[in-house]
Amino acid sequence: MTTTQIEPALTPAPVARVLPRLAADTRYVLTGLPLALAAVLVCVTALSIGLGLAVLWVGVPLSFFGLMQARGFATAERERIAPVLEREIPAPGYRTAGAPTLPARLFAVLADAQTWRDLAHAALRWAPSSIAFTVLATWWAAVLGGLTWVLWGWSLPTDSKELPELLGFGDAYLTNVAFYGVLAVVFLVTLPAVARWAALFEARFAERLLAGD
Repeated sequence: MTTTQIEPALTPAPVARVLPRLAADTRYVLTGLPLALAAVLVCVTALSIGLGLAVLWVGVPLSFFGLMQARGFATAERERIAPVLEREIPAPGYRTAGAPTLPARLFAVLADAQTWRDLAHAALRWAPSSIAFTVLATWWAAVLGGLTWVLWGWSLPTDSKELPELLGFGDAYLTNVAFYGVLAVVFLVTLPAVARWAALFEARFAERLLAGD
């Protein structure tokens, strides 16, 4: 008679669960703002100039380029937000033109509602990206600056008052080290939650505009 030994399920340690999520959220938020600025620069600028020159027909291919770039940025963003939201983001069905001429293809793109939603995301994504980036960068700066203050705090000008002194804790160097260390720990403990909020804030804005039916 043989016995089967069942291996106990191993539960990852809290740190092992939190760190990958924190790294993914931080990477998503900190790279979101540069991509948002690039989307505005490429898509909105190209479309604006193209529409202005449309009467000369020179702007027609430029407008087409701007709209297609908005689709490209939207496709990339759907792939970026899927790990953040932990689910697949359905891709919409874009309208295409069977005619080989550029005006016919441009008309099909202009008549596609999702393309305009992609363009709206490209034009407006800088707002949630800026908010999320600012909040998360502030938290990371507080954590890194507070934990390393003991290494560089001595180099600050002595004629300026530090925050602990302004709060009435005195101006001793060790007092400053302890104060900023405790403050850094507080920011460190709340960092995963703040990073999760910032990533979801930015990703859900994108999902509302970019997700297909």
